[in-house]
Amino acid sequence: MLKIKFETLKHEQKIKIYETLDWKEIEFEGNIYPYSMPVKVDLNVELSLGRMYVQGSVKTQIIHPCDRCLELVKVDINGNVETVYIPNGKVKEVEEVTDEIGTFYYDPYMEFLDLTDRVIEAIILEIPMKVLCKSDCKGLCPHCGINLNEHPDHVCDQSQETQEKNESESPFYVLKKKISFESKGE
Repeated sequence: MLKIKFETLKHEQKIKIYETLDWKEIEFEGNIYPYSMPVKVDLNVELSLGRMYVQGSVKTQIIHPCDRCLELVKVDINGNVETVYIPNGKVKEVEEVTDEIGTFYYDPYMEFLDLTDRVIEAIILEIPMKVLCKSDCKGLCPHCGINLNEHPDHVCDQSQETQEKNESESPFYVLKKKISFESKGE
């Protein structure tokens, strides 16, 4: 459980959290990615002069489609949590300090502090911008969609006339013609 009871923290001043969470999936940018292994959380929470310092690591693995060929790829996640919670009697629950990354105000009269959002943030920050099944992934044929990694000698059997018709239906056709026109100096 990623909830800290304030009374326990006040009494002990330092708490270590080791958790293995059996989460099923994570949502990111409108997509849902399943976990391929449990989420391992290792956090140190320290109370000093009313401030709570949370530091630690989050390790897991998600399944993400390759951005070129759409094959599913297991992506290792090794995230870090570094957060400071500052007491502020004017807030309810927890509020992020807008001008300080990783800094939050918390209500000193709260009974529990839930660190689930910090763990999720650590995971999301480690998802790569571009996921590839391999560095030299060839992607999909732009005409028929066949995976070029599995069929490296593929030559699309569309006739020239069919390819030109499909190109003219593309939303980028006008742009292509404009660039082609300008590059010829006309």
